[in-house]
Amino acid sequence: MQHLHAVILAGGSGTRLWPLSTPRFPKQFLPLPSGQSMIQETLARVAPLVPNEHAWVVTGRTMAGMVQEHLPQVPATHILTEPMGRSSAPAIAWAAAAIARQDPNGIMAAFSADAVIGDVPALTQTLSLAYELAEQGRLVTIGIKPTTPETGYGYIRFSSDEVGEGYGHQAFAAERFVEKPNLQTAQSYLRDGHYVWNAGIFIWQVKTILDEMREHLPDIARKIDLIVNAADDTQARLLLDELWPSLQSISIDYGILEKTHNLVVIPAELGWNDVGNWEQYGSLFPADEQGIHAVGHHQGLGSQNLVVYNNTSRQVYTIGLEDIVVVEMQDMTVVCHKDQVQRVKELAEQHKAQKQQP
Repeated sequence: MQHLHAVILAGGSGTRLWPLSTPRFPKQFLPLPSGQSMIQETLARVAPLVPNEHAWVVTGRTMAGMVQEHLPQVPATHILTEPMGRSSAPAIAWAAAAIARQDPNGIMAAFSADAVIGDVPALTQTLSLAYELAEQGRLVTIGIKPTTPETGYGYIRFSSDEVGEGYGHQAFAAERFVEKPNLQTAQSYLRDGHYVWNAGIFIWQVKTILDEMREHLPDIARKIDLIVNAADDTQARLLLDELWPSLQSISIDYGILEKTHNLVVIPAELGWNDVGNWEQYGSLFPADEQGIHAVGHHQGLGSQNLVVYNNTSRQVYTIGLEDIVVVEMQDMTVVCHKDQVQRVKELAEQHKAQKQQP
């Protein structure tokens, strides 16, 4: 796979993991049980397939220093820093155009920086099949076979039309994208057997995705071309600051993948976890016999099924609690029921608004 390039999308803020994850220190830089950060593990998974000179990161300008600190092996010129977030379509267009200048036959595999994959060999196998399909001009996504009726993820439905197979996996034509469903709908997806979670893992030739951009998002494609083809670094920076704020903020799903007839899906079991809330983050760490995932000091009496993240030298004690998340930070404490973890984002937004008040 000599033309394979890895593109890590690292622009998110991870507000559902507040107050550990903040705009200044978003979740892709948080530590995992291995000791590595999420963004480090994202690159490490594909490092055997991708040399350092084929690694790229698209991130916010304020995060460039942290990216270099966490991924010193990535060439500095391959860290593309956005002046502001514009969702995934402009980010992918910029990376594709930059790769195309160096490797016109390049095939990019795009990954979110803030997900965990437990089965790396399975990922390698699916990428091998995806690479071959991308060489044929296909747009490819790896979908996660659902294990539960999850209401927090988007889904992709695939047809029975097999378009390729190999490395222990099959690829099918994509039929449609669906938004986060309610529980009853998610249960029907599970029974149907033709739905996968949309994990945001995409593989395609850079020239193929750029052609799709020119067809479906021509304004973005034109402005990205101007930035990438600037005469020198100074002009590129000036054009970036001038043009980027005017780009449409749109995801690759809405902008391209829901419109194209060229998308194929490889269903896979990768041990995937998008670490989208405190319960999912806590589950990455070992649990005791009472189902308590504790990081830092915690001592309990009669408590079970907790996530306790203590980022301080203080002592945390619980009595008789069940299905609770406790986050102890130096300047604040957050306690919530596990069935309310998605609402941590609301708290983060309220806290931010209060700080901005005069």
